[in-house]
Amino acid sequence: MRLQEWEATIQEIIDEYNHDQKERTGEKTLVKWRAKLEKEPNLLQPFQIDKIVREVRQRLNADSQ
Repeated sequence: MRLQEWEATIQEIIDEYNHDQKERTGEKTLVKWRAKLEKEPNLLQPFQIDKIVREVRQRLNADSQ
């Protein structure tokens, strides 16, 4: 799996997380996205979802520093 193929999704998750963080529901955003990525049309495996979420967290951490 190449993360470049998921760039739009990663950015959408980050944007939604940042918006929801203002309402203190940022972590719920990641849980919601995990569930969304498990379903069709994506049907990603858990390790693939972990890879995307790990990338999102790295970018969020980089932005906050």
